[in-house]
Amino acid sequence: MWGNNRSKGPSQNQTNKGRCWSFDATGSCKLGNRCKFAHITPTPQRGPPNAASPGIPSHNNTTRQPVMRYGKLVEWKRLLRQGSPGSRPTHGGRFFELGLELMEGDVGGSQEVIRLLVTEAGLSLIRHVTDHQIPDAGSGTDHQMPDAGLGSAKTRLWNNQLKPLFGLVTHPRVADSAVLELEVSALMNFLLGVNGTRLIRVYNFIIALVTSWPAQPASSSRMSAVELSLGVLTKIVDCNTTNMVNENFHALVTSFSAIVQKGSEAGEEFSELQATKYLHYIKGRLSVASGIPSLTSAPATPVVRESFVLRRDLPGHLSAEGRRHDNDHASITDVKIMPTFEEIVSPRGEYLPTNDPSQWHVPGIHGRLDREFRLLREDTIGQLRDAVRETLEAIRQSGNTPASRGRNGLRTYRYDQARIVDLEFSEFSGLEMVVRCVQPAPQKMDLKKRREWWDHSKRLQVGGLVCMLDARGKMVFCEVASSTLRTADDKAQGGRSVQLPEAGAAAKEKVSLADDGSFTFVSLQLIDAGNRELGQALRWAQGIGSLPPRYLVEFPGVLLASFKHTLAALQQMSRKPDLPFTDLLAPSTTSGESVRLNPPQYARKAGFTFNLKCVTSDRTGFLVSPSQNTDSEKLSKRSSLDPTQAHALLNTLSREISLIQGPPGTGKSYTGEKVIKVLLANKEKARLGPILCVCYTNHALDQLLEHLYGDGIKKIIRIGSRSKSDILQGLNLRVVAKGADRTKTEKCSFFEHKKEITRIVKESNDLLRQLSAASSLAAIKNFLAESSPWHHDQMFRTDDEGWHEVHHKRENAIEAWLQRGSSSETTCRPLEDLERVGLWDMTQHERRRLHRHWLESIGNRITTQLLCLHREFAKEKELRDRANRELDLRCLHEADIVGVTTTGLASNLDLLRKLRCKVLLCEEAGEVLEAHILTALLPSVEHAILIGDHMQLRPQIQNYELQSTNPRGEQYSLDMSLFERLVRPPHTEDIRLPYSVLETQRRMHPSISELVRSTLYPALRDSEHVNDYPEVKGLRRRLFWLHHEQPEAGAASQDPLATSHSNPWEIEMTAALVSHLVRQGEYSNGDIAVITPYLGQLHKLRRRMESVFEICLNDRDLADLEALEADKAELSAAAPLRIGKTTLLKSVRVATVDNFQGEEAKVVVISLVRSNNQNRCGFLSTSNRINVLLSRAKHGMYIIGNSKTYSNVPMWVDVISMMQKESNLGTALELQCPRHPATPILVSHWDHFAQFAPESGCNLPCDKRLRCGHSCTGRCHSDALHHAVKCLEKCPRSKKGCDHSCPRFCGDPCHDRCQVLLRDINLRLKCGHAVSSAHCWEAQAPDSIRCMVEVARAVPGCNHQVKVKCYEDVTAATFMCRAQCGHHRLCGHTCKDACFKCRPREDGKVATENHGICNQVCGRSYQTCRHSCQQTCHGEKKCGPCVLPCEARCSHSRCSKPCHEPCAPCAEDKCASSCPHSSCTMPCAAPCVWVPCSRRCEERLACGHQCPSLCGEPCPEPRFCPQCGSEDVKSSVVDLLEMKTYGEIDLDADPCIFPDCGHILAMTSMDGQMAMSDHYEMDDQGLPVGLRSSSKAFSMDEIKACSTCRAPLRNVSRYGRIVRRAMLDEATKKFTTCSNERCDALTNSLLDEREKLERTADTAKIAPRQSRGPTSGKLTIAGARFKQLRAVQEWVPSDRYASIMRLLRQIRTYAGEVRKEEQPFQRVADLVKHANRQNKTTSQFVFDEESVIQVRGEVLAKALALNCEIVILLDFLKLLETSGTAAGGVKPEMIDWNIAPQLGDCEKVIELAHDSVRPRQEVEGRVYYAKFCGISRALYKYGRQAKPAAVDPEAGGEPQTDEEKEKEKEMDKKLEEMKKRAVRHLEQAKSLMEKSASAAVLRPEVEAAEGMLRGEIFYQNVSVEEMRAVYAAMAVEFNGTGHWYTCANGHPFTIGECGMAMQRARCPECDAPVGGADHVSAEGVQHAAHIEELGRGFAGLRIGGWRPFG
Repeated sequence: MWGNNRSKGPSQNQTNKGRCWSFDATGSCKLGNRCKFAHITPTPQRGPPNAASPGIPSHNNTTRQPVMRYGKLVEWKRLLRQGSPGSRPTHGGRFFELGLELMEGDVGGSQEVIRLLVTEAGLSLIRHVTDHQIPDAGSGTDHQMPDAGLGSAKTRLWNNQLKPLFGLVTHPRVADSAVLELEVSALMNFLLGVNGTRLIRVYNFIIALVTSWPAQPASSSRMSAVELSLGVLTKIVDCNTTNMVNENFHALVTSFSAIVQKGSEAGEEFSELQATKYLHYIKGRLSVASGIPSLTSAPATPVVRESFVLRRDLPGHLSAEGRRHDNDHASITDVKIMPTFEEIVSPRGEYLPTNDPSQWHVPGIHGRLDREFRLLREDTIGQLRDAVRETLEAIRQSGNTPASRGRNGLRTYRYDQARIVDLEFSEFSGLEMVVRCVQPAPQKMDLKKRREWWDHSKRLQVGGLVCMLDARGKMVFCEVASSTLRTADDKAQGGRSVQLPEAGAAAKEKVSLADDGSFTFVSLQLIDAGNRELGQALRWAQGIGSLPPRYLVEFPGVLLASFKHTLAALQQMSRKPDLPFTDLLAPSTTSGESVRLNPPQYARKAGFTFNLKCVTSDRTGFLVSPSQNTDSEKLSKRSSLDPTQAHALLNTLSREISLIQGPPGTGKSYTGEKVIKVLLANKEKARLGPILCVCYTNHALDQLLEHLYGDGIKKIIRIGSRSKSDILQGLNLRVVAKGADRTKTEKCSFFEHKKEITRIVKESNDLLRQLSAASSLAAIKNFLAESSPWHHDQMFRTDDEGWHEVHHKRENAIEAWLQRGSSSETTCRPLEDLERVGLWDMTQHERRRLHRHWLESIGNRITTQLLCLHREFAKEKELRDRANRELDLRCLHEADIVGVTTTGLASNLDLLRKLRCKVLLCEEAGEVLEAHILTALLPSVEHAILIGDHMQLRPQIQNYELQSTNPRGEQYSLDMSLFERLVRPPHTEDIRLPYSVLETQRRMHPSISELVRSTLYPALRDSEHVNDYPEVKGLRRRLFWLHHEQPEAGAASQDPLATSHSNPWEIEMTAALVSHLVRQGEYSNGDIAVITPYLGQLHKLRRRMESVFEICLNDRDLADLEALEADKAELSAAAPLRIGKTTLLKSVRVATVDNFQGEEAKVVVISLVRSNNQNRCGFLSTSNRINVLLSRAKHGMYIIGNSKTYSNVPMWVDVISMMQKESNLGTALELQCPRHPATPILVSHWDHFAQFAPESGCNLPCDKRLRCGHSCTGRCHSDALHHAVKCLEKCPRSKKGCDHSCPRFCGDPCHDRCQVLLRDINLRLKCGHAVSSAHCWEAQAPDSIRCMVEVARAVPGCNHQVKVKCYEDVTAATFMCRAQCGHHRLCGHTCKDACFKCRPREDGKVATENHGICNQVCGRSYQTCRHSCQQTCHGEKKCGPCVLPCEARCSHSRCSKPCHEPCAPCAEDKCASSCPHSSCTMPCAAPCVWVPCSRRCEERLACGHQCPSLCGEPCPEPRFCPQCGSEDVKSSVVDLLEMKTYGEIDLDADPCIFPDCGHILAMTSMDGQMAMSDHYEMDDQGLPVGLRSSSKAFSMDEIKACSTCRAPLRNVSRYGRIVRRAMLDEATKKFTTCSNERCDALTNSLLDEREKLERTADTAKIAPRQSRGPTSGKLTIAGARFKQLRAVQEWVPSDRYASIMRLLRQIRTYAGEVRKEEQPFQRVADLVKHANRQNKTTSQFVFDEESVIQVRGEVLAKALALNCEIVILLDFLKLLETSGTAAGGVKPEMIDWNIAPQLGDCEKVIELAHDSVRPRQEVEGRVYYAKFCGISRALYKYGRQAKPAAVDPEAGGEPQTDEEKEKEKEMDKKLEEMKKRAVRHLEQAKSLMEKSASAAVLRPEVEAAEGMLRGEIFYQNVSVEEMRAVYAAMAVEFNGTGHWYTCANGHPFTIGECGMAMQRARCPECDAPVGGADHVSAEGVQHAAHIEELGRGFAGLRIGGWRPFG
């Protein structure tokens, strides 16, 4: 029936009824015709296979009902939800098809599909296909297809289910995604199944299907199914390393190989090629397993090694003599890139493979990779290894110079006394360390010269390689970090501020290389940040004990990035050898014959052709088949290509590896560009993806990409940051990626990892700070408290409660202990014994040993944590980089060209491997090492194009022993490129590939090209246009060798250590010749090049040419000159040519031969340098360099050198012979004057140029007229020099409008206007003002004169009155009003910026008004002191505490604390207030009890007159004498009531007061202001006669300060009672504020500790410390509370509770600081009581404790301590529940806890909170009570459950005794009673919360406590974030600049702004109303004058040196 439905198709009714999802999914429906939905059969696709997934057709099926793209994801998710686990879904096919369609849509949506696919719902759909449908289809029992044939059922299952599933998981967006790697791996492992069972089931089904593929038409071919299946199998092989040893894979590969070998049908050839490629890769992966030895096949018979077979000592365990060192391995994947210590000191040579594959220890491609890795590592790392070995030997022998050159030629610099002075963890680079070394700059230099020395030095450059080592061989390799500063003024990198060891604790300096005269500071990063390297660096940083001196060794010029990434890439490729073309690069068999190359794989599709329309001249079609030969002549005629270029292009398109040899000047770059254009034109047809362009140097890459960009290719992306091209700046990957958008998945992934990295960096830096303080007293104290409590108690004398005995003169207990003890030389006991010995029973040597052990233990503990964090950092950084790479990959996919250097490719290999580039093009391939080319061969590459010339420069290497030109190095030939090896193999039996040669050169004149044609390129032809090159200006011949026999520098001594050479004679001769050429005026910058083979000569040439200045024309001037000469016109004086002066160096290019390959110049001057009797020509003995040297010039070439020195080199002999034949070699160079060509000029010395051609011509006088008409006075010279001649005759030109003559020379340009100054002219301006003098041009035009008279004007818009010059127009649009803005800001400040900054104008009107952010000083007055806030304006944000020094003082001392901290009252027992008649008997800090004396002082002033002051007050200065004083003093008003002056007042009746401010105040007047009657009993005359007993605290509102200046009256003894009371009130307010802030900080720290414990709870285990911990299974928690926690601490790792225990000690310290006894009023009361006991006073100090003593701090401190203990105990309970038994330890089997101390403290908290009306704290106390009860019950219950099985009768143990049962019953009864008490407390807490809204925030805590009592210890525990919110709601804020109030219950609080209530609120302590409205307080609220006046000095009185704030 199903078959009938299928054949007939759907009926119209069915179609209208909707689709059957079951039929769509499986192709069948169990209801058949009874189904009411339509059964629609999809039409097979007949288009080309999908590009992304081979064999997958397009899913835009026309027979399906269309689904909009935006709705597909919704539909797919609906299908996903229906596929719940356990069900048998019927829509799997549609599910997978729709998922595949989504891959082509939005990137974020496609990522979401894969993330959901790996959920259980998605995997269940896959499981249904693999575990149910496949077995059913294979057995023919599919109930959904009863009428279908078996074969058709399998085919439909493939087409509908497996094919879309496989296409989905291999889609490029899935396979190449970096953020989906974990999901893809999970999918592949799921398809693999347990032990590969699911994989075998699926692939056996596929093999059976393709073996008997049905003949009827299907939607896909048989071979495409094989291709797709193998693509999935490839991914599965890579997902798990163990798959390589799974035999099932070998069986599958064998089966698929047999299927592929049978061949394919027509049209399946491309799928067959892809399948073959997959099989080849899988076989390569599985072959790795063959190298793994079997554990059961290791015979005991010895291995016999025949000498004639093992001629070479093989690596690693294959060596006949055993491994050379710990880094000697047979596999390169095990070799560390940087050398190890054993490798450095090993005397045996390294294993170096030769270029003969038959001698390799590993065959095939593995052997090729092995050879390139080992030789490249020897060439780079080998130098470092040998240099470090020599340095190490020199250090041990001492006496060597800090800078030296090793025997291998590598120069090194050594820096002594290297010391790590700072460590920091960076978010981007990890650990950075600042190393201090001895300053290498000469010591006599001052700072300026030293900075210049470092600026010019190449030492310690960023990225440079260094090694830090000591004489013992400990070493780490590092690179110089970018944060290294050369000088402190260098702002480019930011730099680091470091606290130096010798500096103070707070001193930090910005360090650099140059600024310190004794030391240099460099920032370093570890290269290999492994555990060993990190640990060594941290140990050096800690610096325990006496360590050997350390040194820093620098390897200048060695850049790690140049080789490290390539070596790492070779290792990665060796692990996973998925290179293309392995049969050509490393064939298994060789014949030595040239092989025939196939077309690229993408071009092997049937009927594929390239269209060359883009390169044809007429832009018409030109089709080329890669499998058929095409006549290159046809292409050459229809394009701009010459025949050989056309032939090379056609060969390139038909060869999978194309080699193009381009001799000099033949246009190989041009040919490469045309190849790229052709490939891009056919990109879509061939599905090429981006073309990867690779070059060895950044310069070559920039040139290639610039040419492509100029040729119209715009979609270019360059990878790497070292580009110097302005054109490519916007095409850099980093710039492009910044403009791209991330998907939601990528954003989440990136920020998640960034957040984690931030956390790791913060924790790491905290640990580094702990490490730097590891030797401090606090660190040792904490360590002993945690690790050795016994020793801690002995050292610091700790009591049971954790309190320390503290002395006023505290000494460092550690230092005192170390300095004592016996110094006898007795044997030191082991550390194990010392840990059990008393500290004071040890000898001095033992004490120092134990002390060092402590420091090492502290450091090891921190180091272990840092190593773990660094591993986390590396992991998170890799994940973050993956998220970045995903965005980069998406950008690269959009490009046509991706350009990268070989080094950049190796460093971005993971990214580029996912790019799927099919075409690789490498420029200058003959100059690139084979290792670099191999890393560029990505797995996706199907077409490699190598363009170069093996007859030019070879790859550059450092080690001469590995070079092919060295007879010893020929066997290695590391400098042989892959290009050369394939074109000209070193062995006759090696494979040889065909290549194309370009034969037409377009660069050199034929006379120059003949030199290389006759010697190297016999087929080289000259282009026609090179014959038309002009002659070289100024010289008779265009080609000449100037022979000389002047010796090179050092030739006489023949220094064997010299590695570079120079020749002084050639330097001078070259400079003279180049100067002569430049003066001709024909050549612009870059037209002339100077080439030399040696760097030494190059540097000296550059210095010489820098000192020579020449006149030159720029390119525009040369064009102008040519145009003028062509028109035969004369130059106008009004438009002179732009002639400039520049150095000779800037006019020419100077380079070495090796750096000039690929470059050209019109004229080339060559300095050969070498000239010696031994005829050693050095570098230029190889034809490659000679070829490059002789082929750079276009118009002319001049060689300066000793031809005899080069006469023993064959190629030089041929060149010399040719030049002699043409008379182009001689000892004198013939010059030619362009103007007098018949004049003979011969030069053989540089002086001859100045003698015979002084101005580039000849010695004849110049006969040309100057532009001005005067005659030229110079010698014959070029036009360029002629135009530069300045005429020195007087200027004959006149000025317009006057008769004044021009004062300048004729050659100088005249002024535009006459500048003669006219005087006494009285010229009236139009504004009305007059001027007396003006310039002539101004007098001619008076309107142009600016009137400078200053006038006042109003600025429109802002109305500011400004003074401006008369000529200035304030209404102009450009006018800027500079008056102060004056705008009143919302913060209260006035804007002080200039008006024009705040009010920009347009068309003369104010356009906008923006006053910006206020940056003025806040200025709000503190209420606790006289100061104001000095922070920058912060708006409504709370002011910080006052940090200025406290000003409170008395006659004995002053307070030394910061101003915001509470002052300690003066403890002196003698008050300074006294007079001869009476005195104060109270202590200094207490308010005075004496009655101030009101008599006049009887003392005499220095003048002899009676003192005018009061008795008991200090006498004033003589200038205040009422008789002798000045009139100013006598006229001062002193009585503010009667306005009497000092001279009028009766001093006997009313003496005066003289405060410190210098003013004079009458006693009666001041007494009235101070309200003395409120504090004293007064007589009828208003004088004090006794103390008032009714004086209340804080009631001194009317006391005033100095009425004249508002200065303080602190030192006036008469008012000492009032001043002392004010000082006490101030201290109380500070105490309240400071204790509140400290409590908040401790609360936050506790939450942080809790969060830390919760975060690490899953990984923590119970691990008792056996050394001092429990020896049985019983845990007893008894004694004082601190000891109880120590007992718990013994059962966990030592560092788990370390920080929270420190916090608990801080809380206990805080509790002691806020006790009643520590508060200011109580301390003064205690001082008074002490004075009473000493009989020094009988007075009492009485105050109202309820309103003055603050108990809030004490309550909070106790509650915090209780909460801290609860956090520890709950964490311990969780560990007991979740962790298994630790290795070597036991979990407690019985727990005995004495809970009484905790419950007692809870009751104290409840009592204190209740008495002080603090409902929230009372609720806290009751909640903690309940929690402790719950914890106690849980611990007891755990102990009962954890009893050993021996006590269980059923387990065969002894039954419980009656006594034990009775104890258990008693304990159960106690616990039940405890629970009842706890419940009562919680009920009372709930009642309080009902009454008090402020306590309601603790409701979650109450619920958590109830859960604990029910036994649910961890049920719905309040989270840390919730607790933060609770504590934030409970916080009481005391605003230092607000106004103080107390609620009805006496709790203080503050209100800001004006100080009055503006809205209704409640007291945060007791919930009483505190805020009214409209400046009216709530009922019962009092303005806390007793607190408010603390800071103001009681309405004006300022204490402690205070002044009023205006």
